[in-house]
Amino acid sequence: MSRPLRISANPTRLLPVVIALSIMLASCTNLPSLRSPTTTSAPAAAPPPPAQLCGGPTTPAKSFWLSAAGGAQVYAAVVGTGPATAVFVHQAGPGGLCGFWPYADWLARTKGVRSLLFSQCGNGASQCPAGNPADQWLATTTAAVSWARAHDAGQVTLVGASAGGVVALQVAASIRPPVDGLVDLSGERRWMGLDSLVAARRLGVPALFAVAPGDRYVSVATMRQLYEAAPVRAKRLVVLADGAGHGWDLLGGAAGMDWSPLAVTVAAWIQGRHR
Repeated sequence: MSRPLRISANPTRLLPVVIALSIMLASCTNLPSLRSPTTTSAPAAAPPPPAQLCGGPTTPAKSFWLSAAGGAQVYAAVVGTGPATAVFVHQAGPGGLCGFWPYADWLARTKGVRSLLFSQCGNGASQCPAGNPADQWLATTTAAVSWARAHDAGQVTLVGASAGGVVALQVAASIRPPVDGLVDLSGERRWMGLDSLVAARRLGVPALFAVAPGDRYVSVATMRQLYEAAPVRAKRLVVLADGAGHGWDLLGGAAGMDWSPLAVTVAAWIQGRHR
């Protein structure tokens, strides 16, 4: 049988032990935090649905905060069901994803397409630390594709408008594993240091390029150059009527207008019909 440990009640003999324990406890409180100082916690309030944030269609959608690199928390929403998923990359502007919301609603109701929309850093309700805008847009787009794949997307197509077209092209040319397709609506040749021609030359997925004459941001000649530079067999260039607009305006559907033939073509592209 072991003998019980006997501790002297002499306070003089206990003093060194007390001092040592105090030093150890004090040092523990000064340990650095394991959380990265650049990480920001997600906003406390649940994000509103797109119908409330954007107005327009009232189709139910799941809204959530999408985490991206550097602690960014971007507003995102998913609508519709089905194996084909479109990840929309909006054009620059304070409305963020709202410009694509009516089209995503139409795809969900009529085409059986699931859409993931999100507002880039500096747009809409998204909250991001300071950083290079181009890097942030690339990182959040990559995070959106990863989210779609982690949530049962059978195939993923990136659809970008204007600046979003530039970013979608960059991500489509670099992300691994690759996405299943790309739609570039009026994406400029250059934006925030990103070069669309360089990305187009590295593209390895089916690509649809669309532009309208009279666009002050990108010419038909520039979009044709991107189309011709893409080293893929499944590709298409759509040139719309003069004055058809820029970016997501090419899809139609605004102010009670019908969706354009291009909107139908983009839906087919998202579903894997590349012709």
